[in-house]
Amino acid sequence: MFTEQLRLIETLNPVYNALTTVFDVPAEQPAGPLAGVVFSVKANIDVAGAATTHGMKSLTGNMKTEDAPIVARLRAAGATPIAHANMPTLNARGMHTYSELAGHTINPWDATKSPGGSSGGDAVAVATGMVQIGIGNDSGGSLRLPAFLNGVCALKPSYGRYPQGAVFGQPDPPFPTQVMTVEGPLARTVADLRRVHELLCGPDLSDPRAVPVPPTGPPAPEVAGFVPGDPAVEAAAQRLADAGYEVEPVSPPRLDEAATLSLRMIATPIALGYEQFAAFAGEDVALFARHLLEVRPGLDLAEFLAVTATRLAVQREWARLLDRYPVLVGPVSTIPSFEPDQDRPSPEALAAYFEATKLCEATSFVGVPAVAVPTGLRDGLPTGVQVISRMYREDLALEAAAVLETALRPAVSVG
Repeated sequence: MFTEQLRLIETLNPVYNALTTVFDVPAEQPAGPLAGVVFSVKANIDVAGAATTHGMKSLTGNMKTEDAPIVARLRAAGATPIAHANMPTLNARGMHTYSELAGHTINPWDATKSPGGSSGGDAVAVATGMVQIGIGNDSGGSLRLPAFLNGVCALKPSYGRYPQGAVFGQPDPPFPTQVMTVEGPLARTVADLRRVHELLCGPDLSDPRAVPVPPTGPPAPEVAGFVPGDPAVEAAAQRLADAGYEVEPVSPPRLDEAATLSLRMIATPIALGYEQFAAFAGEDVALFARHLLEVRPGLDLAEFLAVTATRLAVQREWARLLDRYPVLVGPVSTIPSFEPDQDRPSPEALAAYFEATKLCEATSFVGVPAVAVPTGLRDGLPTGVQVISRMYREDLALEAAAVLETALRPAVSVG
């Protein structure tokens, strides 16, 4: 039944190194609205009968007996998980996909460029047609950046929109991961993102954060803000205007502050247990952690408590902005491509990456949804933007992204 898909993986995966473990597939096609769809799963998300390795050699025996909630929902809809996808070791070094277990994943557009991270294996598997859907996670661009760099679409849902899985080493994730990391889909088209989104929404007893909010809401005015300065964003804003949207330039509130605090929150658990983390993770990840802590140091208790209050204030300002502009178009990255090790040479190099992707970091801090959508090619490489919307209004972002896809994306495909 899946012979053709498995044959494609057998042909392409040795070239691109996107998938780490190919699963046994059922002899009969499951029934459901996604019958016949195969999907990859990032190697830090559980699939029953497979090892959740987090990209580490030492975890190849970390076998799981249950699916993560997001995998279980896709399987119940008739889709088939076909492989785990490569990711950075322990989900660190999020701008590039390299693991000690599987090595480097290759960008199918240009082998000298990074495919992005940290959900880069899934993005490349989708871009090359090895799978129809990829499932990854995002706490500061880890779905949106690889979608941008590989010419595919991705949906970072709102905080609490889908039930989430646990993380390695703890029965439940720490507070920064709880409020900023979300699991979500990658696909070749916005329509496929929408299909998957509607199936993944809804509460689950395994995750009390998941809200009982319908996948779509009432109509909203066709008013869009855009962050000026990036050519792809300005072209996207013009296309929305051509489609009837009222479009205006805007400045996202407290952007630099939100982006910085997002990363300092993520850095805090690493700082508190750095010696143990470095000993377990190995030198490649430890070097990243040292650079991270130099440019975005962890917070002490007083600072951490202050940030939890600041976060609410920033969320309030974003809510007011998105009340005026139901969708906001901005860059995924202001740097159009990266070298595979561009973040490694120094703390300053890592800081430059954080600056380029600060809109991703800020929107993860706030918790609002965002859709990454391709917008064409420049110098032979994909371009793209992200469309941001109000909490739990992924449908508005998907609608605007579909307009951009129709207007700007022709022939952006590989594989």
